[in-house]
Amino acid sequence: MHFQRNVSLIALAVSAAMGVSQAQAQNDSNQSQSSAQGQNQPIVALSDWNYDELYQQGGVTADNLMDTEVFGESGEEIGSVENVLITEQNQIAAIIAQVGGFWDIGDTHVLVPWEEVQLTDDGVQIPINEDNADDYGLFDSEYITKQDLSQTQQVDDDIATGNRVWKLTELLDDYASVGEGVGYGYVDNVLFNKDGKIQAVVVESDSAYGGGPYAYPFYGYGHGWAPGYTTYSLPYEENEIGDMDVFDYEQYNGLWDN
Repeated sequence: MHFQRNVSLIALAVSAAMGVSQAQAQNDSNQSQSSAQGQNQPIVALSDWNYDELYQQGGVTADNLMDTEVFGESGEEIGSVENVLITEQNQIAAIIAQVGGFWDIGDTHVLVPWEEVQLTDDGVQIPINEDNADDYGLFDSEYITKQDLSQTQQVDDDIATGNRVWKLTELLDDYASVGEGVGYGYVDNVLFNKDGKIQAVVVESDSAYGGGPYAYPFYGYGHGWAPGYTTYSLPYEENEIGDMDVFDYEQYNGLWDN
């Protein structure tokens, strides 16, 4: 995912404004509730923020989690991670795995609660095999809510999410802005600890800001972003980001890093 993009600041600013406008028209009711939740989380001053704890703690990058191999309960490879479902507390609640391509059931998408997912040296292991895969019924509602994440079940590959839960793919690759919609770059990665809690969001900055990856505290709802927005607005002014250090992936002890 770490590839170069040539993004103009003008295009970013226009996209930021359009994205927020479109998303607000669709999400006003949900955002009003989520904003109240998100505003309870204080903003960390960048002067008090550094990467030392991230480097020391390590964890899992979205880069590595998305598309990583999935193994069944007997250790056989059965598929790959297709998406990750996250709550408004910025905590992974479940994964969506594509499994069964070489079974009689064909390609099947299965939602597995995070507490049933085991991180291994080679990928993730889930309690599914060829014999029990058909035992999990197909989720038949239009969208997944937080209450629906407590049990393993089959889902449509494009299942929508309801209030208080969102897909990782709804944040990755979003444009990023600072201040009053100033184009800054794009969301290139998300860092999680091994318990599935978001540690930081990594923004690949435009060349005008150095063109490198910078890791920031992630606040989620209530601070300039909600699922459906095409732009992630960092809660910082343009003059606050100039002294940031480039995030060094070599120092981050990430699971599945080569």
